[in-house]
Amino acid sequence: LDLDPPHHEPPLHEGVVVVPLAPSQHTNSPNPDGLDPIGAEDVPRCSECFGYINAYCMFERKGWICSLCGTKNDLLPRYQQSSMRAHLEEMQRGIVDLLEECVEVDDIYSSELKPEERPACIAVVDVSGSEEFVEVARSGVLALLEALPAATLFGLVTVGRKSIGVYDMRSAFPHCHTLAVPAEGEMPIALSEVLPVDCMLVQLGENKENIAAAVESMAPSAQDDGMQVDGGPAAPRHFAYGSCLDAVLELFEEDANCSLRIISVIGSPPTRGLG
Repeated sequence: LDLDPPHHEPPLHEGVVVVPLAPSQHTNSPNPDGLDPIGAEDVPRCSECFGYINAYCMFERKGWICSLCGTKNDLLPRYQQSSMRAHLEEMQRGIVDLLEECVEVDDIYSSELKPEERPACIAVVDVSGSEEFVEVARSGVLALLEALPAATLFGLVTVGRKSIGVYDMRSAFPHCHTLAVPAEGEMPIALSEVLPVDCMLVQLGENKENIAAAVESMAPSAQDDGMQVDGGPAAPRHFAYGSCLDAVLELFEEDANCSLRIISVIGSPPTRGLG
């Protein structure tokens, strides 16, 4: 990513979800209610980088300084005294457990749902590598299907050496629309013109077999590079990941009717598009 000082934002907007494998700090605690709990939506966030307030921030009389970017933020009464902060759940060092409100979704297509209450997940899978890597990717995506809630809207996109594949999984015979990626990396056509969002995303619970069939059909892209020519060195391996993410994000900017998460399975650095 290009993070030179003149640039205020990285060219690729990516989020990272970290799942601790260690047990909760309250698992063996004799007094799990000893700390003052708080909902995740109520924890103050930095006005610049949106990082959460935490035990590693610096505190002043009327403000707190973000431990990630150094921005000064207004201080709420809950955090004004150090003696009070010592008993707050979100101000502990190590693992912090916060409560998150859970919305039960019966009809994912209900017009009464807010966009943030309509979960969507797109798996972006690298198929530019070997058959062995693609097989591992298949297994990973199939495991992902078992972990996601049945109400989730799911989409599948593959990224090859010089192309992007977008799957239509509305039938028992999933179809992959293939789009070539030019050498400069910018897609000549929007994904919405190939497959609109409401056709690209299908409800996991109702279409699980269709999705699994699409995942099983993923295959390595054509071996048109990365091979030796006339006994010489191997040509560079291409991977259009940057172009793919740019196209997917643009698609959902046009139709922001869900809370989107992108799960990427990649095995090589991008060579086409931003990033």
